[in-house]
Amino acid sequence: MKSLGGSVILVAALSLTGCVPTSNPYPEIPRFAKSGGQTQAELNAKLATIPGLKFQKSSGGKPNVKGNTGFTFHFELDSGYRIADPAGLVDYLSRSAWSVRDGYMPNSAIYIECLCNVADNLDLVVAGEDAGWVPKDSQLHRGPAENGYTDVNVWVSADNTSSERRGAVANRERLGTWPGDAPAVPENLVVPR
Repeated sequence: MKSLGGSVILVAALSLTGCVPTSNPYPEIPRFAKSGGQTQAELNAKLATIPGLKFQKSSGGKPNVKGNTGFTFHFELDSGYRIADPAGLVDYLSRSAWSVRDGYMPNSAIYIECLCNVADNLDLVVAGEDAGWVPKDSQLHRGPAENGYTDVNVWVSADNTSSERRGAVANRERLGTWPGDAPAVPENLVVPR
């Protein structure tokens, strides 16, 4: 019985400090839209049709302690293929992330990460700039890495001082209301070598 009393006191103390998690700690973040866009399962089915790409992750997450939500694409490129339209791929993935309705609306960034052939010199930051999702020189430009890993952050946060510099304000205007329309997979994004 002594243990139960201690637990009650701990919960009461945590409640007073605001540390007890609630069932809906961020009611201002849109989530689980009843219509529009597409489901996560529908997106996964579309991604599976892109030849040469193997997605290890393509999903959003719950808000972190700061109330930030994002959406991550992490994929590998098969050695028998090349990304023929990197800007088109960044555009498609950005719009796709924004269209997923059965989760939280991304309110910080869409992360696109690729492990690809070193010889391709693929740089997703340049692809993001070419697609208009990343302002020139707004991200640390890593270039194509020696190990073939490249990534880009498409910012969608509209509530901090660096949002305009990182393109988030323009990106949110471009994306429109959430969830956005589910884009079709463009042809010839990835082609055989």
